[in-house]
Amino acid sequence: MLLLGSLVKIPLVAVPLVLTLHLTATQQLGYAQAGSVIALWTAGAAVGSPFQGRRIDRHGLRPVLVVATVTQALFWALVAQLPYAALLVAAPLSGLLIVQGSTISRLAITGLVPEEDRHTAFAVDSTLTTVSYLTGPSLAVVLATQASTTLAVRTVGLLLVLGCLAVIVRNPRPRSRAEDRPSDAPLPPLRQWLNRPLVATCACALAAGMFSSGAELGIVGVLRAHDQTAWLSPVLVGVGLCSIVGGLLYGSLSRRPPAALTVAALGAVTIPVGLVGGVPWLAVALLPAALLNAPAYASTATAASTFAVSGARASALSLYSTATAVGAALGGPLVGTALDHGDASWGFAAVGACVLLVSLAAWPAMRPRARAVPAAPSDTSAHREKENR
Repeated sequence: MLLLGSLVKIPLVAVPLVLTLHLTATQQLGYAQAGSVIALWTAGAAVGSPFQGRRIDRHGLRPVLVVATVTQALFWALVAQLPYAALLVAAPLSGLLIVQGSTISRLAITGLVPEEDRHTAFAVDSTLTTVSYLTGPSLAVVLATQASTTLAVRTVGLLLVLGCLAVIVRNPRPRSRAEDRPSDAPLPPLRQWLNRPLVATCACALAAGMFSSGAELGIVGVLRAHDQTAWLSPVLVGVGLCSIVGGLLYGSLSRRPPAALTVAALGAVTIPVGLVGGVPWLAVALLPAALLNAPAYASTATAASTFAVSGARASALSLYSTATAVGAALGGPLVGTALDHGDASWGFAAVGACVLLVSLAAWPAMRPRARAVPAAPSDTSAHREKENR
């Protein structure tokens, strides 16, 4: 199921790049127009994810995926011929009806893996997500430059549909057997499943998403300041590989740190990164943050599955996916604004401080509450109980 989820993730992470290349190179549109289409598609996916999760909780994963697969097949079959005005309408509809590959993987983990082992499974899922980000856009660029952007667009759509079909055939359980309920049983109300620990976990996931997008722009800022932009691709690939190593190390831990503290550590080690010079010191300074990147996602996903209420697992994990997407959308503008108003060090300092503050603010709500310990019986009552026996 982790591999099938990756088949859906790889084309999804390539969508922004492949649409940008097609709209600017083939349809001769401006970058602002291409950015508008991508923003609408992303916004639709972020808004639609919780609603898709609610439908999965009510009807199961397979019926929701069937609707999503048909919609995506129509959109990606026609997107290369659609005019710009039609794309502005079709793109958000496609985003609204897509089921995220990460949500599929996380639901499968929740249904198939015991709670005490989920952090390991989520760590593997985070490393596979990093692999998807390393391979998806690269394959899209190769197809667009060596063949055509139209072929790249259709290939991305075909891979997405094939991935969804494979998940439909496999039909993973979105909940454990112990949580099975009658089909006509009412779903938990919003005020019950949207609890404080889950909201705090989503806040930490948002902070982790801010790091992922903000760090990329921060690397660009530092390398440009030192006239070393040729090192951009090697540094980004190195960060991805270190993230994979960090995720695997986190998954091997028998005792793991709390999710909020893991994200807080990510923010703390990010703040001073911009103070160093160019390559190779930038790579050395990025090493701790890169190692903590995948653990931040794995720990928050584990917490989200733990705090999710039975009967609303898909709703909770879909909301978690939305939080990471919103964080990724906020990280770039935050770092960009810091770079515009300061030197290269301000970008990492801004995103690191935000990640640190958000995670520390969320930590109290995520801490396990102490259970009341029953009072020990008095000597008199214990003596009477002994006599009665």
